[in-house]
Amino acid sequence: MPAKNIVYNSLKESLASIWKRKSLFLLLFILQVAFFVAFSAVNIKYQTKILENTKSITDYLSKQKLDEASATDAILQQKSILGDDPLMISRNFDEIVKNFRIYLGYIFILLIIFMSIAWAMTHRLLKTISLRQLENIFLKNIAILLFYLGLIFTFFFLLLNVSMAQLAEQSPMLFAKYAVFLVVSIILAYFMFISISIANHTKLKNIVQKTLSIGIRKAHYVLSAYFINLFLLSVSMGLFYYSIENNPFILLLSIILFVFSFIFGRILIINVVQKLKA
Repeated sequence: MPAKNIVYNSLKESLASIWKRKSLFLLLFILQVAFFVAFSAVNIKYQTKILENTKSITDYLSKQKLDEASATDAILQQKSILGDDPLMISRNFDEIVKNFRIYLGYIFILLIIFMSIAWAMTHRLLKTISLRQLENIFLKNIAILLFYLGLIFTFFFLLLNVSMAQLAEQSPMLFAKYAVFLVVSIILAYFMFISISIANHTKLKNIVQKTLSIGIRKAHYVLSAYFINLFLLSVSMGLFYYSIENNPFILLLSIILFVFSFIFGRILIINVVQKLKA
């Protein structure tokens, strides 16, 4: 079947499934909103702490005389050019790194729990399955997400394992490492969504093999679904920024579309991948 037919039929089936099981879709919508609320709460809490430490550093540095004459005078008097408490900068930097690591830990746990539940429920929206099967899919999702997200977050944690001195000395190298991290994360995310899309009908030991087969040999089908999802997200975000100060009604619609796009995206990806599993 041509890619156009597979994607088109998957779009129709996805919309039909939503209409057929409106109550379950509404539950998924509420779950998605709850995730965004929890994510925002964690974000606000730890971003506030990080900003406080950053402000402490900038306020301290703003009080120091860092011009050439003052720096020369401090060196001649065998004083630190960074003032009376230069370690204050490294202490706050270490706090920034620590809080960011804790923040990532909470996000990791939140993603594992939410995605495991949401994708399992999405499978149930598309096909009637027993509670035992639902539990089995949920457990598979946890194992799959621990593998993929575990790799992504471990890689990022390793990149954070730097001191302030190393950050200054290795900034070009760190930029290259973060670029590699971004590319690897995108690739892992691409395969991750395929893996959890086939969790309902594939044994855990065979998921990697089938994921690679679908993800590599039939990438054009999968990418078509991904691009549709990205388009929906882009439209919702565009409407949001356009209407944030202009039209409260369109603003509300953009928020609803934003949440909808995540749920519809999962449904569409599962529908497309299910057609490629043979």
